[in-house]
Amino acid sequence: MSGDTIKIGLIYPDSGSALVENFRAVRSAVDARVAVQNANGGVHGRKVQVVWRDDRSDPSVFSNMARDLVDNEKVFGLIVQSVAAGPSVQWLEGAGIPATGLAVDSSWTDHKNLFSFSSLFNSHGSVDVFGRYVKANGGTKAYVVADPTAPGTSGIAAQFRPSLESQGVAVVGETDYSAGASTPARVVDGLRRSGADALVGAVRPEDFADIYAAAKTAGVRLNVALSVAGYGKDLLVERGKDVAGMSVIVGYAPFQGDSAIMRTYHTAMTTYSPELEDADQEAAIASYVSADEMLRGLDLAGACPTRDAFITNLRQVTNYDAGGLIAPTNLSTPTAPATCFTFVRADAAGANFVPVPPAGGGTNGFWCGKEI
Repeated sequence: MSGDTIKIGLIYPDSGSALVENFRAVRSAVDARVAVQNANGGVHGRKVQVVWRDDRSDPSVFSNMARDLVDNEKVFGLIVQSVAAGPSVQWLEGAGIPATGLAVDSSWTDHKNLFSFSSLFNSHGSVDVFGRYVKANGGTKAYVVADPTAPGTSGIAAQFRPSLESQGVAVVGETDYSAGASTPARVVDGLRRSGADALVGAVRPEDFADIYAAAKTAGVRLNVALSVAGYGKDLLVERGKDVAGMSVIVGYAPFQGDSAIMRTYHTAMTTYSPELEDADQEAAIASYVSADEMLRGLDLAGACPTRDAFITNLRQVTNYDAGGLIAPTNLSTPTAPATCFTFVRADAAGANFVPVPPAGGGTNGFWCGKEI
């Protein structure tokens, strides 16, 4: 930090991993949010500079990159958009380094210096929202499928049974699915025999599309097909008819619609990161929010910021919403589960995702429930 500049680090996978495609938008989104801040005077008169590193989704590389940014680049804090941070979080806490970003499991919230906006991945408990959505859309019996090899999905899958049962939706079957180790036909066979009218999945979007398409081909009638991931144009372009009618759980305001919130986001992305052709990606908006959370912490740390002031003051925020991009989040209770989500559904042609309004009303389009 100098009189006119403050430096923050960004770590994400830019190469060497099958996950790279899911993270292509990260740097553009972070750059856009920081550019907006700098165009409006920076933080307490200081311009914010972003220094990034590629961790290749490798925990040992992440550790090296984090130490390089902290020890050599002297960054104030880190934006972490990576699934490889796990083994390094203890060191980050011990060093007192504030970090915002992607929580791939609930352990992230056990560290006072780590901040992540409301997410399926950082929950220590379950909420009734998912059950409410399934029930409101005609689901009475659910079949849950999860991929034990995908980061974070085991914790997500564990939330579904209590959520569904809290609303009177019976869980009539559960199974694991990993592409190559299982087949859609096997899942569909279990789905048919269970008599379920709702399919709930914590698997990769392309795998959910395979299973859902196979179920439709086999004549299995489903009132609800709910996935934890897949909200993006690429899935519609590649698998449109296969995913027609599929719903997706979303942790932020939907891209569709002409809301002031989304206009602000899209203007920032097109103005400062025009190289990203499609800003309507989960990785993009999640990274934009993570950068916003870092900037909020820097602002709260004051004109002469310290890392301790960042952590202490940001942890006292009880209604963080990234300008309306996410539902208000209480950062003072990081282990509490997120209680508000939005849901989108692929239309009958599989051409567009359409936001599903909350049953019984909600908060700015969010379905909000309670912890179980």
